[in-house]
Amino acid sequence: MISVFLVEDERIPRESIKKNVQWKENGIEFLGDASDGEIALPQILAKKPDILLTDIKMPFMDGLELAQIVRNKLPDTKIIILSGYNEFDYARQAISLGISDYLLKPISSTDIICAVDKVRGSIEDAREERQERSGQAQVQREVFFSSLYSGFLSGTRQILSRAEQLSITLAASAYCVTMAGLTPSAEPGNEATRRILYDTPDALASGFDGTKIVYLLQAEDDAALEQKQERLKKRVQDAAARQSLQLQWTQGAIVHRLSDIAESYQTANLRCGRQHSECKTAGLSESAPFENDALLDFLRTGKASSVEAFWENYRPAIEGAFASFIYRCYLYTELFFVIRQFAGEIHMEVPAVLTENDILEKRIAADSSADDFISFGCNLCRQAMAARSHTGMSRYTPAVEQARQYIEQHFMDAALSLTTVADAVHLSPNHFSTVFKEKTGVGFSEYLTDIRIRQAKRLLCTTNLRASEVGEHVGYLNMNYFSMLFKKVTGMSPGQYRRECEK
Repeated sequence: MISVFLVEDERIPRESIKKNVQWKENGIEFLGDASDGEIALPQILAKKPDILLTDIKMPFMDGLELAQIVRNKLPDTKIIILSGYNEFDYARQAISLGISDYLLKPISSTDIICAVDKVRGSIEDAREERQERSGQAQVQREVFFSSLYSGFLSGTRQILSRAEQLSITLAASAYCVTMAGLTPSAEPGNEATRRILYDTPDALASGFDGTKIVYLLQAEDDAALEQKQERLKKRVQDAAARQSLQLQWTQGAIVHRLSDIAESYQTANLRCGRQHSECKTAGLSESAPFENDALLDFLRTGKASSVEAFWENYRPAIEGAFASFIYRCYLYTELFFVIRQFAGEIHMEVPAVLTENDILEKRIAADSSADDFISFGCNLCRQAMAARSHTGMSRYTPAVEQARQYIEQHFMDAALSLTTVADAVHLSPNHFSTVFKEKTGVGFSEYLTDIRIRQAKRLLCTTNLRASEVGEHVGYLNMNYFSMLFKKVTGMSPGQYRRECEK
């Protein structure tokens, strides 16, 4: 629908136009009227009509003066002049101001409808162009933040250059990323909810995917940043409450360099993930598209043959909202972030595809379905696993050697376990188990059993200790279990083995 505002100083013509033109029937919204330009101007600037119908000769502020101000303030508003003065000077001035049409009084309803119809097409085209520009600006903004948080924009000059292109100001002394988890999930494509949650003077918002929104705060120092944090939290909570949403609020680390913003995002994301798990356990939240920790652990310990099965497990959640551009930004941000983190862990080169310029924007534009994303994710995981196998996890060799020494020194401790050894070398149990087997060729339990049985054989042949005492010396407090295990490994009982040694 096209909107119109009328300015006419003569009351009778003004009332006639206002009442007799069939506005709604012709797809026109009548926004209001005024008797002169001075009274009309603040209403016009507030209501932003598509078309201004204005008399040319009025007291206080005439139509040409009004038209000039409106042209400067609202360049998209079309202006149609109404006048009883058929003089060349007025027409010439109107043309110089870019007036869309010039109607001579007396004016009929048909004249006005025809004049509106003449400019209707250009108004609708301009409106679509503005919406397209706005959509493109939103896409570029979301891609910028995705690139910033995933580490693809790491140099200060690169970050500032891209931010300047998008009219985003990032000059500050302290930065912090904050995440607001939403329960229940909002509709990712809900533009009204997105605008409400993005509308805050204290932070730069991005990443609304229905379950989460990300805010970047910046200030001159840590204290000012914390004050902004409190204001933001209250503002967003109030806005969410009006949408019947609850928030789980998580704050990342405060950093003081642009290049460290990705680090703040990472800490906020980890905390958000823990809160999400707690909420999911309590039945308060839906599942995430995929879990960063799960993907990272899979890259460390999984098999290439299981890649497709891993991603298929997350297909329902990925398909749930993949049509949302912002949701795709979020998915690719998380995927690239994990791949780059794993690459750093094993000292491998980042896959070539992730070093391309504008890779996020290219992938998000190219991939239109969950199948595309899953296929791309599978390929990246296979490349990362191939690099893992090629390097042989060489950076863990010192840890494995340290573990072997620790086992040699403590194998007689009955409480020795994979967990205690993993703790001693500062690795997680699952990760240690994988790395240990890859470097030694045998699992931890098999390795420990071999050491203990070898020591038991030595004691049986060189000492007079009873079999039960031998078992205790090598870490087995249960004699029956020791005898069973000894026979399984050697093919004979401890007593039989000792008799063989004495022959």
